[in-house]
Amino acid sequence: MAFPLRASAAYRYGDGWRASRVGVVRPYEQIRGVAPDGSYLRAHDGIDLLVKLGTPVYAPWSGTVIDPAKRWKPWDPSRYGKVVAIESDEPTSPGYFVLLAHLSKQSVKVGDHVERGQVVGKTGDTGNAVGTKPHLHLEIRAPFLIRYGYAGVIRRLDVFDAEPSVRAADPKAS
Repeated sequence: MAFPLRASAAYRYGDGWRASRVGVVRPYEQIRGVAPDGSYLRAHDGIDLLVKLGTPVYAPWSGTVIDPAKRWKPWDPSRYGKVVAIESDEPTSPGYFVLLAHLSKQSVKVGDHVERGQVVGKTGDTGNAVGTKPHLHLEIRAPFLIRYGYAGVIRRLDVFDAEPSVRAADPKAS
């Protein structure tokens, strides 16, 4: 995986895995607990990179741009805003997906093949990021389900903590 921002970009890490979120939990989303009424408490499914509005976003791997609404149901664009979702075709990560969300601009369209390091959009504050600091929300999803036990609830999800992969690709990591 490559880092989704150029090395010269000014950014910092924001909210990460399982941070508290508001809203109904979708079948493909992580939880952070169970409310007294039995409903699941929604958690953050990715990592946020706080960065200046309009910063170019690069494809972390080569692959095909997909429509997230066809993969994850129900898809709620009001949460993610403008998104580029890429299914990897690289030998080390075939079938893995990356979601790059809250973009101000998408430079590719569904069905396009992108190469690692290609500009796919620009950072923004669309979706439920309106009114927050501009950031890139990044999720990595596996081509298989992972068993999670959390707060006494067992769920099988394709999402996992993206931060270790993002930090490993970060050119500024020490």
